[in-house]
Amino acid sequence: MVLGTGARLGHRVIGGLHDVPGVLWIDPPAAADLDGHATVLAVEPDGELELYRGSGRS
Repeated sequence: MVLGTGARLGHRVIGGLHDVPGVLWIDPPAAADLDGHATVLAVEPDGELELYRGSGRS
């Protein structure tokens, strides 16, 4: 969400396979939602974060 305007941003997961997670891609705000000095995004996870500590794919 863009703080200041409340605009919600689209997102998707790219990649990942089995137990290896993909990368979360958050779409950039529209030009109308940008602040001239600083645009601040709020990221609100649905639950507790689980960090992947594996080595990825070989």
